[in-house]
Amino acid sequence: MTVTAEPRPGAAAPGSGRTRRPRRRFVPATAGHYLIWIVTLVVVVGPVVPITLASFWSTPLYRSGGHLTLGNFRDLLTDPAWWSAVGNSAAFAALTTVSSVLFGVGAAVLLTRTNVPFRRLFAGVLILPVMLPGLVLIVGWMAMWAPSGYVSSWLEINTVLWFPVDLYTLPGMALVATTVAAPTVFLFCRTTVLAIDPALEDAARSAGAHPLRALVSVTVPLLRPAVLNSALLVFAVSFEVLGLPLILGFSNDITFVSTYLYDNWINAAPPNQGLVSAGAVFLLLCVSGLLVLRNRLVGDVSRYTTVTGKATGTRVVDLGPVRWPLAAVFATVLGVLVVVPLAGVVMSAFTSILTPYITPWSVLTTANFAAIAGNPIWSESIVNSLLIAGVGGLLATAAIAVVSVVAHRSAFRFRGSLQQAVVWPRMMPGLVTGMAFFWSFAILDPSGAVRGSLWGIGLAFAVRSLALGYGVFYPALAAIGEDLDRAARTSGATWWQASVSVVLRLSAPAMAACFVLLFVSMLNDADPAVFLVTDRTPVMGLTMLQLAATSTGGAVAAFGVIQMVITLAVLAAGRIFLGVRAHA
Repeated sequence: MTVTAEPRPGAAAPGSGRTRRPRRRFVPATAGHYLIWIVTLVVVVGPVVPITLASFWSTPLYRSGGHLTLGNFRDLLTDPAWWSAVGNSAAFAALTTVSSVLFGVGAAVLLTRTNVPFRRLFAGVLILPVMLPGLVLIVGWMAMWAPSGYVSSWLEINTVLWFPVDLYTLPGMALVATTVAAPTVFLFCRTTVLAIDPALEDAARSAGAHPLRALVSVTVPLLRPAVLNSALLVFAVSFEVLGLPLILGFSNDITFVSTYLYDNWINAAPPNQGLVSAGAVFLLLCVSGLLVLRNRLVGDVSRYTTVTGKATGTRVVDLGPVRWPLAAVFATVLGVLVVVPLAGVVMSAFTSILTPYITPWSVLTTANFAAIAGNPIWSESIVNSLLIAGVGGLLATAAIAVVSVVAHRSAFRFRGSLQQAVVWPRMMPGLVTGMAFFWSFAILDPSGAVRGSLWGIGLAFAVRSLALGYGVFYPALAAIGEDLDRAARTSGATWWQASVSVVLRLSAPAMAACFVLLFVSMLNDADPAVFLVTDRTPVMGLTMLQLAATSTGGAVAAFGVIQMVITLAVLAAGRIFLGVRAHA
């Protein structure tokens, strides 16, 4: 038997008479890994350092002089308005979390494991608020369900019914927030319900339990990790929300932590920047503490393992005649929480006045859209948002892909910290993100060239959305076998060449989905822009937020319709593109 040795990559071919030069690596793999690691930590975690320093500094960081001090925290903690804001935020977050968990968990079980009619339709309507800008629903709620809203006024005039909750109170704001938060709980729990092995319920039924009792006593307790995850996420997001209290809490002087910081920065003369920085650090610590609490409460997740190696089909519990009344109740709730507010946005945008005393068809108009087109700042804000979402979404998608490949497909010694760094912005409230980049630009860019441009705003928006894009891209990356890029490397490809030509090419559909979600997120974002936007760089989300806080006119609703149309168009285009790629 004759054994023929294969030539090594770069070695001379037999009989060729010449030696082939090995391909040069322009950047060694290890150097490239370290460069990506450093840049990621500086961009994602680095901005927290200036905001922390600003909270302990006696003067703004962009001024000379100053010294370390605890005065900012002393002023914050001795201000009664601050503690009133903390109490309001905590109460609002608690109300929103409880109502969202009850509704979301109930909907997940009802629409997944029972035979209630129109399950798919109800699920589609329920998750619609997740795909739309939150401000759109707030505007719709004001137009239809406020004390002087169209539907609430019509009910009072023509029936004996009335809307029992005042939107300009804490319970009213919590009800509006539930519209957006409950779908999040539903999505968390629905995935878990679908993954639970029905054989566990069969064991309870074989012991004599009724099917409905088996569902409640076996399946529902297994939802504990999903409920805790979603509940703490809802609480954290509700605690730092800005748009809702800024729009609905102003009339009754209800101040939240977010509006307290907003007022002391925007409306104070001069701005209390040290005080606001101290409040932002407090807010960041609270949100980080909630994530630590979540890990302790969930405990050992192996206790909730329910997926076995034996395949079983999903079983649906027959509710009998009760399913039709339940469907009617669910349809009514969705109509009040989602359908009617969305209809209110459209009606307000296309009418000159929305009142039950005048038929809407007699006051149809496009003047609200003409006002946006005729206002240079308003129209420019739409263009700027599209640029930030388009260019920023592409660059952020590329960054997420490269960082994910280094974090999960390399032997880089610090790859674990890269994984944590990408998820870190999820803990940072939007206001904190914007303020962190403001202070970073104030130190590194004294001229304001970056801070006063769309690049600065886009960077803040992109960092805030990193965790969202990473959550979409990483599962697809994990599904690609490592033997494929190893095969490319044994053929002479460098690590970077194998990653780009094999791994990233195979994960192109996931990159497209990542870009779609980043585009929608960055298009509708507003909170980080509070500290970065100038008169020359307006963005649509913040423009709409400021208009909604000072007016309930049709221009705000017209902005909402524009946001909805762009968002739904991008989501539809992404779905079509991904469907074509899947069948290609």
